[in-house]
Amino acid sequence: MRENGVVTATLPLVDHCLDVGAAMAVVIDGWRGPLEAAAGRVLSAQDLARLCALAALHDVGKANRGFQARIDPARPPVGHTAPVAALLNHSVLKQGAAAAMLAALMRDWGARQHFAGVMAHHGKPLAAFHQRATIETDPWVKHVGEWVVKEDDPAALVVPVIEAVRARWPLAWEAGAMLPDAPRFVALFAGLVTLADWLGSDTRRLPVGAPHGDAREPLRVEQVRAAAAARGFVPLDTPACDFEQAFGFCPHGFQLEAAGDDLGAVALIEAETGSGKTEAALWRWLELRRRGQVDGLFFALPTRSAAVQLHARVDAMLKRVWGMDAPEAVLAVPGYLRAGDAVGQALPDHAVRWDEPGAAPDARWAAERSLNFLAARVAVGTIDQALLGILPVKHALFRAGVLSRSLLVVDEVHASDSYMAGLLERLLAHHIAVGGHALLLSATLGAAARATLLGGVVPPLEEAEVQAYPTLSGSSATLRPAAGAAGAAKRVAVEVAGLIGDAEAIATQAVEAAHAGASVLVVRNSVAGAVAVAQAVAARAPELAFAVNGVATLHHGRFARDDRERLDQAVEAAFGKGRAARGQVLVGTQTLEQSLDLDADFLITDLAPIDVLLQRIGRLHRHRRDDRGAFSQARVLVLRPAERDLSVLLGKGSGARQGLGSVYPNLVQLEATLRVLEQSPEIVIPRDNRRLVERALHPAALAAISAEGAAWHNHAAERAGGELASAEAARRIALDLSQPFRTLTFADVVEAVVTRLGARDLLIDLPEPIASPLGGAVTRIAIPAHMARGIGPRDQPHVIGAHAFEVGSRRFGYDQWGLHALD
Repeated sequence: MRENGVVTATLPLVDHCLDVGAAMAVVIDGWRGPLEAAAGRVLSAQDLARLCALAALHDVGKANRGFQARIDPARPPVGHTAPVAALLNHSVLKQGAAAAMLAALMRDWGARQHFAGVMAHHGKPLAAFHQRATIETDPWVKHVGEWVVKEDDPAALVVPVIEAVRARWPLAWEAGAMLPDAPRFVALFAGLVTLADWLGSDTRRLPVGAPHGDAREPLRVEQVRAAAAARGFVPLDTPACDFEQAFGFCPHGFQLEAAGDDLGAVALIEAETGSGKTEAALWRWLELRRRGQVDGLFFALPTRSAAVQLHARVDAMLKRVWGMDAPEAVLAVPGYLRAGDAVGQALPDHAVRWDEPGAAPDARWAAERSLNFLAARVAVGTIDQALLGILPVKHALFRAGVLSRSLLVVDEVHASDSYMAGLLERLLAHHIAVGGHALLLSATLGAAARATLLGGVVPPLEEAEVQAYPTLSGSSATLRPAAGAAGAAKRVAVEVAGLIGDAEAIATQAVEAAHAGASVLVVRNSVAGAVAVAQAVAARAPELAFAVNGVATLHHGRFARDDRERLDQAVEAAFGKGRAARGQVLVGTQTLEQSLDLDADFLITDLAPIDVLLQRIGRLHRHRRDDRGAFSQARVLVLRPAERDLSVLLGKGSGARQGLGSVYPNLVQLEATLRVLEQSPEIVIPRDNRRLVERALHPAALAAISAEGAAWHNHAAERAGGELASAEAARRIALDLSQPFRTLTFADVVEAVVTRLGARDLLIDLPEPIASPLGGAVTRIAIPAHMARGIGPRDQPHVIGAHAFEVGSRRFGYDQWGLHALD
């Protein structure tokens, strides 16, 4: 431990190793079910002892000469994981006592793969432990000098550590069956070693100073258990309650049926927005907990706004079920720092101060960093957090590992995005293989996507478009009607107009409807398109423009956290269930289309795939009202290019696209959607959902368009052969954890997909606040990855004006229209 650069206390290596081994014991208790599912058998007492011993040995490499020299901060940094491979592989070093002891336990326990997993506890498999590393020595040969005997023998420091671990878990060294070596078991174990290391390294509970040695054991046992309990890692019973007690109203039939054990490990609910899918998902979680099949819950939504809104509902349910002892739902959205009702404040050096005193110091650990979100007992966040567990990025194994105890609920699963579906398919395959459960929710899933996610054969188009809707199904259950999920029929008048490139004309349409008393929702495919229309509305009719604290604005993802909260609250007040009947115009992007409880009279929307459009149409006439006047029938105006022939967009130099071919890259899907809409001047929801989705997204419908000419055919080929190839590309990038651990590599080939997930967004803290145009001040803001290109890891932000700042060579403005680049 250092204070002002001076070493004030040290922790013996053996004590730290035993701390982490003890932490592994409580982690195993919390994740026993997934470990045994992945192993394919019950874990014996000896298996558990060996796993704890292996975890305890995670830091034996800290004995190397270079690492020990780091007590002098001026010395070059030397690691402690890859150097262990040099100790084990070098022809001379491996003859030493320490190397021989490690080699013997790996041989006797069948733990060579497991030991490589332990050495990956800093976030990814090491090249030095790859199965080729014994022949291609470059990954570890540079570390040989850190162990060579000179005046001292660094490896001699490893021997007492191994002996202390053996004394603590003697059963591990007795003769017995080999450890389970199923690859998914090893990958799961590797991820949980990271968790144990963090748990056992908490200096608030396990101080660097005294006690040391034998006197530390009582403290160690007490504090790792207390830390695990505070963080929600210790199993928690589920109180008895019925559906009405949990949610405050009587259930529909499908909400109870969705909790049944016959659906399988992956269940699917297809029903329109507002049908009660969320409560069905939460009830399924409670029932799975009672059956001992899951512990945690991760509710994954497509947008941050949706997650913020749902978080409060989930937390309220927890309080109704558990009362005063309820676990807090973590809001798994970077930068929000929210657990239950408590809101944290970011401090220097990644510390967080919570506004609710008296809790255990680590009780809200999972809410403090995005890396920790999936370890929460209950978390509500965005789908990217879960998908990062299956991509070859740092700490993927930890994310996938801690998620394994949870019911993974994925809301708003779409049929049109086959790439994301491919990632989800790989995540589900691993999650289920290690004993997890998943529930998928969708208003608009196509037969092809359903077959991919649940297994099965895609029916012909004629059969697919007449299948029941709404429905329940699962990996062990065929499609069946969902009783009570269908709401009252909603008739929607559909008009298509070639105005997508004309912001002034779009604003005119919106303002005219608002002058006639309509609450108008305008949803655009891009931020730039949304800003252009919002500015035009504010200039033309400021009294009708959506505003926050009297300032005209719009809704999209490029606002600071505090402003996003103000926006969400203002949107719900203006367009929510209790809104006033008045003319108004709200403009936004995809942040408005999913999960927010909005109720509009008239929708203007850019063309998008049919499943996305149906989500947007779900914001029309969401609640029963008698004050809609001239808009008593729901109406949607779908915007297409002025040139009806979408094939002109197939060329690379086709000008402004308004998201057509970029945000939504599959122009075949867009053409199919446009044709369906042109043939449907009126649609009835939910009666027509299945027909619309299949006629615009079924493989046969898309193939028919692709065959119409060379331009369409070539576009399909450029799109990697269509949806199936796109999904296959996602599966190729995603981790395959069914492969032996020592064959895994985390190559830097996923920048594009990680950027797409939002995981590369740059979160910055401004050195001084800038005034928010919506009220208050902005101190922290996320810069989207595509806007942050060129910013280095050491570049610091500087405020350069009342509403501007710079980071590195990039300059940004922040005003009522959100974040924008100035260069």
